[in-house]
Amino acid sequence: MFNKKPKYKIKPDYQRKNLKNPFFANQKQGITKLWKWLVFLSIVLAGVLVWFLFLSEVWAINKINISGLTRIDEAEIKKIVFSSFDEDYFLFFSQKNIFLFNKDEVLEKINSNFNFSRVEIQKIYPHTLKIVISERPYAFIYQEGNDRFFASKDAYIIKEEPVKDEDLDRYFLLENKSQAVYINQNNKIVIKSEYLDFVFALNDNMPKYPDFKVERYIIDQELNSLTVKFKDGPQVYFNVKNDAAEQLVDLDLVKKEKIGDNFSSTQHIDMRFGKMIYIH
Repeated sequence: MFNKKPKYKIKPDYQRKNLKNPFFANQKQGITKLWKWLVFLSIVLAGVLVWFLFLSEVWAINKINISGLTRIDEAEIKKIVFSSFDEDYFLFFSQKNIFLFNKDEVLEKINSNFNFSRVEIQKIYPHTLKIVISERPYAFIYQEGNDRFFASKDAYIIKEEPVKDEDLDRYFLLENKSQAVYINQNNKIVIKSEYLDFVFALNDNMPKYPDFKVERYIIDQELNSLTVKFKDGPQVYFNVKNDAAEQLVDLDLVKKEKIGDNFSSTQHIDMRFGKMIYIH
């Protein structure tokens, strides 16, 4: 008999062997190269897009349409807009680009230089700005000392044009002699609204009395008081707390029944105490 030796199975040691699949290796390298190309193309496309949107002349503002001006030259407004083009963004970008143009900043500059009632800026792509302006209309002439300015009904000083002597035939003159009334840094007259409302009410009713020719309205230190200096006539003191039209009715009645032809030689008439009217 022969003794058979036992048979042993030898399992392959995969851990010791360096088994590589060339197919998987090539696939991995292909994916890496693809990602590199995708990143590169993304950077290029982003650069092209940035250049096209922010550096290309396609979006450069080259037309400014302005409407609503009657007293100011358009060149003054365009000068402010053009000056903003010199303010660069991040060294390379300019506000001349319609996307980067800062409307609020330019609006602030325009309003600080001119006293308009309304300014609107609209971007019209690809390269146009539309600016609509509403000027404050002249309502009266405001005098302080020897200085005279046009003013609007909402009490803003308008300095675009100087006041000429012939303008006094078109607008009434309001002279300030009160320390409580002044022009603030926004070019607005600081005055209680009841005073200005009374002046307008009085002036609106004045044409009903052709014999009353106003030289000027005067605000002085007297509380609740407005003085009217008539041409070839007296100074008349009105109470701003009372109705303007009624006080004119009383003044006309006093002139006809009490003063008559002596109106031009009368110095003062005080209307501030209701029906008690004092003549000096």
